[in-house]
Amino acid sequence: MKKISTLILTGLIALTAACSDKEIGVTQFPAGKVQIVHRANDMKWRPCPPTLPKNCEIAVLEGHPKKPNMFTVRFRTSGEMFMPAHTHPKDERVTLLKGKVAVAFGLNATRADATEFGPGDFYINARHEVHTVWIEKGSILQITGIGPWSADFVNKK
Repeated sequence: MKKISTLILTGLIALTAACSDKEIGVTQFPAGKVQIVHRANDMKWRPCPPTLPKNCEIAVLEGHPKKPNMFTVRFRTSGEMFMPAHTHPKDERVTLLKGKVAVAFGLNATRADATEFGPGDFYINARHEVHTVWIEKGSILQITGIGPWSADFVNKK
């Protein structure tokens, strides 16, 4: 029994040590760097993943949304963008930098049910809560969260 207890304790210590190197929210800086900078005019925009609606580009500012750590991304819309009813596995922190966004909660939410947000506004969508989003053309949103992040659409087609 003592051998099993020692083995379990050794395993827990090793696991704790392995996890402490990758604390959530701690950025791993490249050698010689003390700051990560992204200038608004130099953002590296690329098309959003095919799992998201069209008219969307993404710039990853820190981390990786699909990995288990903190991330920050920006979304930019080239046209009206509609996110049908969906959830996220973790809380989603949104800052609207430009344009207008409307968010409504519930499975059958309509645009009339939505709360509107403008430049400078900040909100948090709770994990696992069904919500629908309408984003106007030319909007830029910044989302910070803990990965892995996904938009899990309620009515998958």
